Amino acid sequence: MVFLLPMTEYTIWVGGDHPWSRSYLGEIGAQELTQEQIDKYFTFNEDGEIDFDHDLVAEKTDAWGDEESDLPTWDTITDGCMGWGAYTDQTVGVCKTEDDENPVFVADVENLTYYTSEDIANGVPKEDEQDTAIVQYEEELCFPTGVWILYNSYEKGGYQGTFELPDDEEFDPTKLVIEVRQIAEESFNIVTGATYNGEDIEMSGDSDGKGIDWFVCYRDQVIRFR
Repeated sequence: MVFLLPMTEYTIWVGGDHPWSRSYLGEIGAQELTQEQIDKYFTFNEDGEIDFDHDLVAEKTDAWGDEESDLPTWDTITDGCMGWGAYTDQTVGVCKTEDDENPVFVADVENLTYYTSEDIANGVPKEDEQDTAIVQYEEELCFPTGVWILYNSYEKGGYQGTFELPDDEEFDPTKLVIEVRQIAEESFNIVTGATYNGEDIEMSGDSDGKGIDWFVCYRDQVIRFR
């Protein structure tokens, strides 16, 4: 005979102080340009800074449907999606799902200590006498040597997940790891997932699009053009 331990479900969210608070999210992606595209639309000064006609590049990337363009458009650039999730300048919280008025953990994501996956694999947080949740981060487009067109689709909605613990086990924030992706020299930072005690928590949500910004990324330059 198998005895199943009674379990309690917990909800984790990123947004405001409670799971029903709205969350601000982003989908960020990019596409690297070919040398032919770079030669046609971009120039570089003696200091290595990039320059281009903002209006022309905006027009070329705004083509839809059957319109032809030799630069990435919304129809093609989303193949280069680098991540979707909640922006990090918000709160992460945990509560028992049936008691969402009383969170057991609330913290500002950006006030947590950040570690690389290598740090965590080497046990660095324990060496630092970890006493709360931590962030595991990874970088994308960190000082790229090529020229990239990047989009940031910003959205409003919800972002949360659930996990279970035995009834007799209290939530321990030191077992919580928030996964963050930093894109384009930390210009865009989003929470893309979480784990508890080494187990993945499936984070998901629904959102409404509020707009899309477009950028050119080159080395440490991130230039909005539309």
